[in-house]
Amino acid sequence: MPTVLTRCACVWLVLNVGAVSFASQHTIDELRGTWRGTSKCADLVAAPACQDETVVYEFRNGDKAGTVIMAADKIVNGDRVPMGELTFAYDAALACWRSDFESPRLKSRWCFTVEGKILKGTATLLPGNQVVRRVNAARVP
Repeated sequence: MPTVLTRCACVWLVLNVGAVSFASQHTIDELRGTWRGTSKCADLVAAPACQDETVVYEFRNGDKAGTVIMAADKIVNGDRVPMGELTFAYDAALACWRSDFESPRLKSRWCFTVEGKILKGTATLLPGNQVVRRVNAARVP
């Protein structure tokens, strides 16, 4: 007859194996490739200079295991204009691919999730946590 301790150990094992299985579903393969869509302003009070953009993101393998590098372009007059690169890693606590960005003017956190062939994301100003951008993009075949 199982003891309470054995039952607890079984529950712990099931929960932790499930968590490992869930985390392992998020491999760089889900992001790797090209995505095209929109990056729209979400809070013009927190980011008054924000402009809505059509964007193209290209994700490739990162320099470290479990990371991806995103090269971000915006479309201006029909041409791709590079905006820079960010390195992302999966953050299980936030349940997203996360990259923190800091410049002399601001600190932000980008967070992306993949839902099938759709990439959704946000840019959040830190430390105040105001969501200033919402991204919605589709995988380019």
